[in-house]
Amino acid sequence: MVALVSDLFFADRIMQIGQMVNEEVHIYHSREEFKKAVMTEQPSVAIVELPLLDDRDFTWIAKIPHVAGYGPHVDRDRFAKARTYGIHPLWANSALTQKLGPWLLSLRNSEDLLQ
Repeated sequence: MVALVSDLFFADRIMQIGQMVNEEVHIYHSREEFKKAVMTEQPSVAIVELPLLDDRDFTWIAKIPHVAGYGPHVDRDRFAKARTYGIHPLWANSALTQKLGPWLLSLRNSEDLLQ
């Protein structure tokens, strides 16, 4: 899993949650580093901090099979834009730490069923 995260608190929480569900997490703090990693690694799972993205980023991020986004709950326009590009689920910052682990586990369970 790759993650685009600027805030050290969220980066640490995402790493901890990833470890709890046995998911290897690679954190990137800049959009450029993240894009390079996505293009070379072609990850199947990503989490993105929505305020770090501009409108042009949604097209290439939406190509990741499973991508979730988070940001300030008041940023409704950014959430709506992400949703139109298929980025789902979307969480407010306050919900990220509660929702990320179950989402990752549900992805793993659904992939197990498909194999």
